[in-house]
Amino acid sequence: MKKNFKLMLMLFLSVFVFASCNNEDEEDPFPGELTQGYYVVNYGSYGKGGASISKYDYNTGVMTNFYNEQQNGGKELLSNIQYGYTYRDSVFLVGNSPDQIITMNPLMVQSKPGLTDKIANPRFCVASGEYLYISCLGLNPDWNEMPDSYIAKYKIGANTVESTFDLPGGPEGMAVSNGKLYIALNYKDSIAVFDLKNETFAYIQTPAVTSYFQPDKTGNLYVTLVNTYNNPSTETGLGYINVKTDKLEEVFRLDNVSNSYGSIISMNAAFSKLFVITSAYDENWNLTGAVEVFNTNSKTFSSEPFVSGISGISGVTINKFDDTMYLFSAQSTTGAGQMKIYTPDGTSTATHAVGAYPVGAFFQD
Repeated sequence: MKKNFKLMLMLFLSVFVFASCNNEDEEDPFPGELTQGYYVVNYGSYGKGGASISKYDYNTGVMTNFYNEQQNGGKELLSNIQYGYTYRDSVFLVGNSPDQIITMNPLMVQSKPGLTDKIANPRFCVASGEYLYISCLGLNPDWNEMPDSYIAKYKIGANTVESTFDLPGGPEGMAVSNGKLYIALNYKDSIAVFDLKNETFAYIQTPAVTSYFQPDKTGNLYVTLVNTYNNPSTETGLGYINVKTDKLEEVFRLDNVSNSYGSIISMNAAFSKLFVITSAYDENWNLTGAVEVFNTNSKTFSSEPFVSGISGISGVTINKFDDTMYLFSAQSTTGAGQMKIYTPDGTSTATHAVGAYPVGAFFQD
């Protein structure tokens, strides 16, 4: 009996050691040298296609346009891409016309069929645990009060929408903090707060409609307060939300905060500076904008913009490794857009052509 036990123990140990050695020898399926970079989301022209992903390798300074096609045998993106989001070993692309959620691996190879079920006019997504939450405007938006908008709860591994939650008011950007999902409403002067455990809504009243969030180092949230055609307001700027009390504690006024859909707000690595796009149309309906800087320590905006006079401004992101700024612009939805690169002191160092109508970027290491 003892001899049999010793034999079984030796066999078990040998299998364990063999498996351990094999694990050490396994190659990383997503090596950093192939994935590292900033990936520009080019929306294209609504309903007419032209969406793409451009990859910028900030170590070499090389921009590769239509990178998604290179990685997928020349296949084009059939949807206009509203937003790109990385979570664990997946990249999620929020697509419009046709409406879908596209799942890719870190190499930007599509890994699952695009999900269309219960996805109607999706806008934005954010993850918590095993779920992706997607803001949707609904099948037939009235572009006024948005009575049929909702949040879709998507099970990541299953590639299915498990449930939906009615949320009138046009949900746009979202953020997860303190066990809750905060949802900007672009057609109602409120922020919705969704308890992820109890799956119930509460609301924070705001002086203007909201669009996107940016967390600070404590998990509290800055939110953009914007003036829109359907919901005009003079109280534009930044709101500050305490996520423990769910109170809008402060409002910091700033004129002409961009009401475009894209990355209009971004934070530096130290959480000390918040960059906000402002924009306005001139008498000839040409869109010109600037990037304003909010100091989170002094709670004040700088007296001068970081950059200004950017024609067709459409998005901004900050590289959290070196605080380099990537600023996007587009003169049309069909021609090539631009990505301008600025050092932390505001010096312009390079300009790259990207795809049609860039609206933001996501990072992979």
